[in-house]
Amino acid sequence: MEVWFFTLLSCGDKDIPVALVSLFSRPDPNLLGLSVNTLWSCEYLGDSALEFIDVKCIQAMVAMVPHAPVINGQEACKQFFLVEKPGLDVVIMAGAEEKFIEGHTDSHPGPTAV
Repeated sequence: MEVWFFTLLSCGDKDIPVALVSLFSRPDPNLLGLSVNTLWSCEYLGDSALEFIDVKCIQAMVAMVPHAPVINGQEACKQFFLVEKPGLDVVIMAGAEEKFIEGHTDSHPGPTAV
């Protein structure tokens, strides 16, 4: 999924941190099988697959790198393959947490891959 922005959702007397994300498809089963489950090649679904999620559901940061595979002799298509980025899992294991600073705005306007 690709994160577009983070915000707080007020529910009664609680503020729930959420993120608006755009989803990718499930991995192409042919490439996944041929690569023995190592090449996760997905299609970007864009604005047609937007969802709000609880930020506590985010388990890892990854990169979705563009590529154009030829699958079973079909015409090349624009896909994205998953590359794991170590870091968030290590931070969580170390017990460090980022605190939400009220009123703080991020100067980075674009989406971030998650």
